[in-house]
Amino acid sequence: PDTTGEYIASVLTVMQENQMGNVLKHFPGYGNNTDTHIAIAVDERPREELESRDLIPFQYGIRSGCDAIMVSHTFVNCLDSEYPASLSAKVHQYIRHDMAFDGVITTDDLVMQAITDLYGHGEAAVMAIEAGNDLLCCTEYQIQYEAVLEAVRSGRLSQEQIDASARRILQWKYS
Repeated sequence: PDTTGEYIASVLTVMQENQMGNVLKHFPGYGNNTDTHIAIAVDERPREELESRDLIPFQYGIRSGCDAIMVSHTFVNCLDSEYPASLSAKVHQYIRHDMAFDGVITTDDLVMQAITDLYGHGEAAVMAIEAGNDLLCCTEYQIQYEAVLEAVRSGRLSQEQIDASARRILQWKYS
């Protein structure tokens, strides 16, 4: 993990010197899990193992000023056994508070089978924003856009949350 972290730090330095955006993925790591493009993946490892292995490269990246983190659709039971990481407020709070990341958080594609089998297209998009994602990677754009727009209109999603995400995205674009 440290060797990977050192590599990430050096790559991020070069990317920043050349004004290139960057995204670390797939938080919090896949371990030895199933491909979420085709099925639900569950990570049963204890938190200590996750933090001493998979999260170390992310820590290096965050300390080196990474712009964004893409969150996987894996259920990581030691952080949240109820929702996949991409739709988990607990996972996003861990990223923001425990790991002290203040950049952009994005989902992996929300039409991957691990998500659509459980939540469908529109609901997954709304849940992703509720969890704390700033950007949604989505190939069912029209369905997901309409669902998010309706959630804002109904008050399920707050304008303040949308504005905070927009500020993070615009700051990234500006930099």
